[in-house]
Amino acid sequence: MPAYRLHTLVSRLDESADRLLSEFHGTTYTRFLTLVTVDALGAPTQAELATSMGVSAPAASRMVQALAEAGLLSPDRTPGSGNRRALRLTDDGRTLVTQGGALLERAFDTLLDAAGLDASEVLAVTDPLLSVLVQEDA
Repeated sequence: MPAYRLHTLVSRLDESADRLLSEFHGTTYTRFLTLVTVDALGAPTQAELATSMGVSAPAASRMVQALAEAGLLSPDRTPGSGNRRALRLTDDGRTLVTQGGALLERAFDTLLDAAGLDASEVLAVTDPLLSVLVQEDA
């Protein structure tokens, strides 16, 4: 069952990333992914972050608050009405994204080497699947 194996692989990769980020950077993979998403989106609002991550607005709010309290994220007021805030990485947040990303890439490269695979082989499978899913979501 390829679907089950893929889900199992992703789950194990997530667990490994969580362990590595906790050990070397004192954070969780979920928090790291939130910072990566903020970085990728530019200066999203909390609502845009929630939508992009597929989480509820309250869950995004709690994560933003925790990351702001940790000094990794800055929720800056935006002009206009309402309580809209543009989310931006702090210098510490940007450092974590850079260093944590490098750590996870090295770990994945090590895994690929141990399995006798090349990154291009993985991308040849994952990229077409992601492309179809993105088209379905559009």
